[in-house]
Amino acid sequence: MRDGTDAGRTARGFKRLAAAMLTLACGLPASAAELVQVPTRPGVTQGLFLAAESASPRWVVVLFAGDDGNVSASDHGPTRMQGNFLVRTASYWTDHGDACAIFDAPSDHAGGMQDVFRLSADASTDVGAAVSELRKRYPDAKVALIGTSRGTITVGNVLERHPELADAFVLTSPVTQANRAQAGLSGLSWKGNTARVLVLSNENDRCQFSPAGAAKQMARENGFDYRSISSTLGGGDRRSDCKAQSPHGFLGVETQVLDSIAGWLDNPP
Repeated sequence: MRDGTDAGRTARGFKRLAAAMLTLACGLPASAAELVQVPTRPGVTQGLFLAAESASPRWVVVLFAGDDGNVSASDHGPTRMQGNFLVRTASYWTDHGDACAIFDAPSDHAGGMQDVFRLSADASTDVGAAVSELRKRYPDAKVALIGTSRGTITVGNVLERHPELADAFVLTSPVTQANRAQAGLSGLSWKGNTARVLVLSNENDRCQFSPAGAAKQMARENGFDYRSISSTLGGGDRRSDCKAQSPHGFLGVETQVLDSIAGWLDNPP
């Protein structure tokens, strides 16, 4: 049974929690955390910031941040997007005995990934190379791909092309609606899916590209598991409603969300 804290339930508590988590996620001993560069497509490397406190984790969780996905990982952790929901809570997984890999933008898209690339065969190849490396390092562990916001586009792309690649897929605040040149998940279909997939939304997500109702419908149509949570902290205007410091980024309810994901991973139906 995994234990969590409720420190993120108020704005002040969240700031303390986020600072502590970043310290842990990005300040682990060298033996427990490292920047891994995985060769993938010709002339391209895929960066991962990998952290683990156990030599035999049950799960290796691969985290895909939102926005352009460029976390600019260093030997000490991400140097960008540190407030992203999955990045700021990365130490949750290592605290509970799992290994955690924060996925960066590949070397040929170091400035960031747009949806057209996240949806491409090349992007799927990069994830495949990363997962292959992680399975070599942790042969007895299961692998979960967890995306949030625009990170769900990469995860959804892999789920459509290579559902056998991971043992579980998790889409949090999925970008189901297209936005001009950005297609999001709107063009993907997973009919007949047999992989384990969880969709998790905030009922009060006010981002116009990731409404909870559309996420629930997507889950129902494709046979995915669906869970929701309700919070209202943060956001307040169109620009901030799609950012991390809002219900879209599960501000103030981080532990509840992570406990829900962890419980789902550990207890398959």
